Amino acid sequence: MKHAWINKVVIGVFCTLLAVPAMAQEDELKDLPGYVNFGDLSATYGEPKITINLGGTMLNFVGMMSKSESPETSEMISKLKGIRVQIYGLDENIDAARSQFSQVKGDLKSSGWEPIVQVNEDDEQVLVYMKAEGGNMEGMTVMVVDNEEAVFVNIIGQLNPEELGRVMDSFDVDVDVDLD
Repeated sequence: MKHAWINKVVIGVFCTLLAVPAMAQEDELKDLPGYVNFGDLSATYGEPKITINLGGTMLNFVGMMSKSESPETSEMISKLKGIRVQIYGLDENIDAARSQFSQVKGDLKSSGWEPIVQVNEDDEQVLVYMKAEGGNMEGMTVMVVDNEEAVFVNIIGQLNPEELGRVMDSFDVDVDVDLD
C-alpha cells in the first residue's frame, strides 16, 4: 500500500487484540450507532485474508489484560463496544471492491457520518469517517482500496481523540499523510 500508516493502524489493532472470536460477536454490534455494514465481497474474492470481530466481552477481557502495561490503552478499550476488520486480497479485478467502497461511502454520508480523511488517487482510495452523536464520537471507519487489497475497519464505541492519539503514539504509529 502506498500509505504505510494504514498498514500500521491495521497491524496495531491486530497485534494489540490478538484473539479473534468468530462472527458471533458481530450480531451484538449491529444496532449500535457506530456500526457500519461493509457488505460481503466473498463471492468475488473468497474469504477475507484477515477477519477480526471483537465484541464487548472480548474487548473488556483485552482491556483488563492491558491495564498493568498500558493504562491509557486499557481506558480507551473499556469505552469500545466492538472492532471489526475485513481485509480482502484482490486479484486483477478490483471493480467489485471499488463498487463496494462507493456504496459504503454513500451509506455513511446518508446516515450522518462525517468525513475526516479522503484520498483519491488513480491506484488508491482511502476514507476515514467518524460518527458523532450527542457530542461524543461513537464510531470510526477506515476504508482503503488499492490494486492489492481492500481494507475495511470499523471501531464502535466512544472514542476520545486525545486518548486515541496517546495510544497510537505508544505503538509508534505515524499518522503522517504525504500526498506528494
